[in-house]
Amino acid sequence: MELTTLLFLGFFAAVALLNYTLPRVLRPYCLLAASYLFYCWGANDRLLVPVLVAATLATWGCGLVIGKCRIGPVRVIFLLLAVFTCVGLLFYYKYWNLLAADILSGTVLQPRTDMVTPLGLGYFTLAALSYTIDVYKRRCKVELNPLHYALFVSFFPTMTTGPIERYPHFRPQIHKSRRFSYTRCAGGAFRMLWGYTKKMVLADNMNLYIKMVYDTPAEMNGPNLVAATLLFSLRLYLDFSGCCDIAIGAARILGYDLLENFHSPFEATSFAGLWQRWHMSLTGWLRDYIYIPLGGSRCNVVRHMLNTLIVFAVSGLWHGADLRYLEWGIACGVISVIAQLSKAPRKVLWRYNPLYREPAVQTFLQRCITYLLFSFTMVFFASAIYNAAPGEVFAGILQGWQGGFAAGWESVTNLVTSSGIDGRLPVVLTCGTAIVLAMEHNGNNVARWIRKQCFVLRWTVYYAAAVSILFFAAFGQSAFIYQQF
Repeated sequence: MELTTLLFLGFFAAVALLNYTLPRVLRPYCLLAASYLFYCWGANDRLLVPVLVAATLATWGCGLVIGKCRIGPVRVIFLLLAVFTCVGLLFYYKYWNLLAADILSGTVLQPRTDMVTPLGLGYFTLAALSYTIDVYKRRCKVELNPLHYALFVSFFPTMTTGPIERYPHFRPQIHKSRRFSYTRCAGGAFRMLWGYTKKMVLADNMNLYIKMVYDTPAEMNGPNLVAATLLFSLRLYLDFSGCCDIAIGAARILGYDLLENFHSPFEATSFAGLWQRWHMSLTGWLRDYIYIPLGGSRCNVVRHMLNTLIVFAVSGLWHGADLRYLEWGIACGVISVIAQLSKAPRKVLWRYNPLYREPAVQTFLQRCITYLLFSFTMVFFASAIYNAAPGEVFAGILQGWQGGFAAGWESVTNLVTSSGIDGRLPVVLTCGTAIVLAMEHNGNNVARWIRKQCFVLRWTVYYAAAVSILFFAAFGQSAFIYQQF
C-alpha cells in the first residue's frame, strides 16, 4: 500500500477513528492489527508475513532470556542467536543474489530469480536487533508482552520509510496511550500535508529531468549530468524527508512521537556535520551498534579511520544489494577519512584565506563545498537507482563544456524544453524548494511553527500546500526511493 495513494489515506483515517473510539488499553492491539493488515495488503507481502513474525518472535524470545538470565555465557549465546536471525534474514532475502552473482559469480551459490524481498526488511530487522542489544546492555527493560513488542517492530507508519525507532523511546508510548488532542492531530495532519507537498510536488517533478539524464548518461553532455547530479541530492532529501514527515505526522495523529530523521542537512559546514543531520535514525543506529563497539574514535588513528570506513560500507550495503551502493558507502567513508586527517592543516590554511575572513562568506563557501562533495558521492547512489554506469557519468561530466557555463546552461534549458516539461514547472520547483528550505531552517519543526502563526497565515499555508498538490503533483510517480530498502 503506497503512502501517497487515496487508499492509504482512507485506511489511515479508518484506523485513527477506530483507535480513538476504543478504550486506551485496547489501542495497541488495534494498531498491531492495522499494521499487519497494512503489511498483508500486497499479494507478495502477504506471503512473507512469516518472515516478520519470525524476526519478531525470535528477537522477543532472545530478549526475554537475556533480560531474565544472569548467566553471562547464556546471555551472549541468545544475543548471538538474535543477531544471526536478523542478519541471516537480511542475507537470505536481500544479499543472496549479490553474493551469488556479483561476488562469487555463481561458483559457490546460485542466483535465485524467484527471490522477493519482504516489505520493510531493512527497517524492522534493525529495530528488532536494537531491542535485543539494548536489553543485553541493560539500556532497556525487557518487554513481557509479545504483542506490545510486535507493535514496535511492525508499526505501519514506519514500516516502509522509517525512521528506525528504539524501544526505550517507543515503549512508554505503548504502555500509556494518549487521549485525543485536537492540537496534536492538527499538527500531525499538517506534517503529513507538508510531507506530501515535498514528495509529490517537488521531489517527483525534479525526478522527471533527473531520470531523463541518468537513463542515458552516455548521450548526455557535462552540463546536464552536473545539473542532474546536483538536483538528485536535493531530490533525495525532499523525497526521503517528505516520506518521514508523512510517517511522523501519521504517528502523531495516532498518539505516538517518532524520532526525527533530518536536521537541515544542507546547512552543515562539513561533510561529517552533514551526516550528523542526515537520516539520523540510521546514522545513530550505526554509531551505537557498530562504530562504538568497534572502538569508535577512542583507539589509534589507523583503527579510527578503519572504523569509519566500515560503518560507511555497512551503510552502503544496507541501502541495497548492489555494488554501486557499496561504492557509494566507501566513497563517503574515504571523504570522511580525508576530512578527519586534514582537519588540522585546513584550519591553518583558513587563517590565510581572504574569503574566510567574513564569517558569513566562510559559512556559505563551506556549505557549498559540503554539498558538492555529497553530490559527488551521490553519483553512485543515483546510478544504482536508475541503473546507470557511474564511470559513464563521471566521464560524461568532463565533456561538452565548450563555450563555458553560459553555453552549458543553455544546453540544460534546451533539454528541459525539448523534453516537454511544462515551462512553469522550474519556477514552481525553485520557489517551492526555497520556501521549504527557509521554513525548515536550523531544523525548525514546521508543524509546531505553523500552529503558532496567526489564523490568516496558517490557513494560507494550508491552502497553498493543498492547491500545489492538486495542480502540480506528479501523480503515478510517487513510489518512495527508500521504500525499496
